[in-house]
Amino acid sequence: MFSELWLSQRYLRAGKKEKIISITALISIVGIAIGVMVLIVVISVMSGFDRFLEDKMVGTNSHLSLEFYNGVKDPEAVIARLKTLPYVQGASPFIDGQALVKAGKSIFGVEVRGIDPKRQGETSKIDQYLKSGSYDLAGNEVALGGELALRLGLEPGGTLSLISPVTLSKTDFLVKGIFNSGMYLYDSGLVLTSIKGAQDFYKMPATVSGIAVRVPDVYKVENIKSRLYGDITGFGAYQVRTWIDANRNFLEALKLEKIVMFIVVTMTTVVAAFGIVSTLIMSVMSRTKDIGILRSVGAKTKSILEIFIFQGMAIGVIGIFFGLACGVGLALSLDKVVDLISKLIGRSLIPQDIYYFDRIPVNINFSDVGLIVISALAITLAASIYPAFYASRIIPSEAVRHE
Repeated sequence: MFSELWLSQRYLRAGKKEKIISITALISIVGIAIGVMVLIVVISVMSGFDRFLEDKMVGTNSHLSLEFYNGVKDPEAVIARLKTLPYVQGASPFIDGQALVKAGKSIFGVEVRGIDPKRQGETSKIDQYLKSGSYDLAGNEVALGGELALRLGLEPGGTLSLISPVTLSKTDFLVKGIFNSGMYLYDSGLVLTSIKGAQDFYKMPATVSGIAVRVPDVYKVENIKSRLYGDITGFGAYQVRTWIDANRNFLEALKLEKIVMFIVVTMTTVVAAFGIVSTLIMSVMSRTKDIGILRSVGAKTKSILEIFIFQGMAIGVIGIFFGLACGVGLALSLDKVVDLISKLIGRSLIPQDIYYFDRIPVNINFSDVGLIVISALAITLAASIYPAFYASRIIPSEAVRHE
């Protein structure tokens, strides 16, 4: 093993007549490094965007919600029971429904959510998204998303007319606040009002739709969901919905996009691996006599195979190491790169009024980095197999006689 490893490294340091092998090996290293670097940066940025969007989802909505089929008339009893559970950090009542808005000649639907303004902060981050006005809602007062307010031309103090699907009658609401969550889906179609205002609007006195729940870890909601069914009983039939359930289609689309991007960018590493193939083939051709001599003195086929596999893997490992270092470094300093480009072109690459953030979200996930490294190693190994197998099949007598 050690002799094969020593010979493989010796062959990489070619003599004066074989400098072309060292040059192609260097090109292969650079190619692998660039492929790994680009893959790390792309996946880190995509993971950052995923985490950013997930934060907005759980910021506007609760982690879980207990939705009672016939509503619940004593929400305080349910909340008191929930707060005795060790995995519940907060709970608040809500009413959820749909309504119609008429803007000029167009009519479109919006989601109307009745909340308790004093308790809402226990289950969501909606308080942090307030742009103007306040959430001090009472009676027929509402807070609406910035995109919806822009579409309707409304500001705090304006009047929003909603048509109830229950009574089919129009009700006027006073606009008390405007929020920007950073998610167009919510900013363009969510209207918040008080519990009392929603009860009057949907004609459901002294009743709420369900209870919103906050838990310590938003990524363990599926386990908590099953526990809630066993811990909360005696309050009527209900369904537990997590933030993942509410956004499943969107989350699956993000996951698929990440997988496709990983496959596409990995192709750059595959292309770079062809450089390893050409380097090893040239190394085998230039070392035909050496291979013949080694076989003549008793070297086994396995030893010849290992020499050239080690040589290819050395090229790949060096490239992966530099790609890993450069990729992580570039991902961590991506904001500085963006700022530099913005100064050079004289305008911001990330307009905050469009994207609701002024920094590229980056999340370096160690499992993603590990997968990238393992994939690059597998590609390198696959590229090394054919040239090494070809070298192991060389007949000693033919190799020496040819020389």
